[in-house]
Amino acid sequence: MFSFSLVVCPVFGQTMPKPDGEWRGSLGAGLTATSGNTDSVAYSFNGDAVRLTDFDKASGYLQGTYGKRDVDGVTERTADQARAGVQYDRNLNDRVFGFGALKLERDKLINLNLRTVVASGLGYHVVKRENLTFDVSTGPAFNQERYSTETRDSFEWLFAEESTHAFSPTVSFKQRLAYYSNLTDSGEFRAVFDAGLVLNITDSWSATITLNYRYQSNPLPGVEKNDLLFVTGLQYTFNPR
Repeated sequence: MFSFSLVVCPVFGQTMPKPDGEWRGSLGAGLTATSGNTDSVAYSFNGDAVRLTDFDKASGYLQGTYGKRDVDGVTERTADQARAGVQYDRNLNDRVFGFGALKLERDKLINLNLRTVVASGLGYHVVKRENLTFDVSTGPAFNQERYSTETRDSFEWLFAEESTHAFSPTVSFKQRLAYYSNLTDSGEFRAVFDAGLVLNITDSWSATITLNYRYQSNPLPGVEKNDLLFVTGLQYTFNPR
């Protein structure tokens, strides 16, 4: 049996921003392959970017995972998902900010061709320091889910919190929890949690530990309500000196 593995994890917004108007970001790709009794291949890609000033912040991310395996001449998909999103924040004063966001998601294993979420609202900088930030935000959202068998349109209300922690010049952590209450179908909801720890090896390379968790109270019949992804790996960062 032969195996080859190169893993770079799909990091959630790991770039630590500075309010200098410069773009910062990270890029990665990964591959895992086996041959023998089971032939399999899986690969991933990811990227994120952020630009921060004293007045506003623009950010975006892209990540995807694909995998398949061949068992006794039968090919099975083990992963086929992609996510992308952009968000713009504008400070209204030193503490309050407005935001607008667009998030896209596809997962062929649950027959989700495309989920489009558009959200806007207000946020509050609870903590705003160079080495620690903590924000809360809320506002309306529209969610369209296009499955292979049906299309769902729903209005939601978003509640979110997120924080960034620079423990040292080489260790940083970021997490975000978003709760979407379904206003169209009362009682249903979605929850999204992302967290990542970054350990800088050099100015350009970092070791990462990432957790992505998704929960949906009303999935399609036969589909699990929760989805968990835990990955460790490396990433390349572009960061102005």
